[in-house]
Amino acid sequence: MRKIFTAVIVFVLMTCSNFAHAAAVDIDLTKMSSTMIYSTVFNIVTTPKNFVGKTMRMRGEYTTYPISASETIHACLVRDAAGCCSQGIEFRLTGGKYPAGAGEITVVGTIDSFRLDGKEICYLRDAALE
Repeated sequence: MRKIFTAVIVFVLMTCSNFAHAAAVDIDLTKMSSTMIYSTVFNIVTTPKNFVGKTMRMRGEYTTYPISASETIHACLVRDAAGCCSQGIEFRLTGGKYPAGAGEITVVGTIDSFRLDGKEICYLRDAALE
């Protein structure tokens, strides 16, 4: 009987830990409408300090911007409902490889920011592709 009780407790703890891991994302753009996605990304890009430290999951188009011979910005772009405007957020992987080419990706990371030419720029740190 004690073994069964222990097995049930272990199962419950493992299940709860999986739910806690899934709930660890503060902002999940994959569950929003295209209008809300674009609006949320716009808010994050324009006021990054309000979002620093929050985890975010987003799905969008993978794109790169070479800024020098040795450095490339990797970003996830989302479009508005009409498809005419786009916003993107840079992401920096902690491990793994960046995609080989353009295509749809889902990325999860922690929102952070840095200053560049007097402007606050946001990006996803500790990012991972799903």
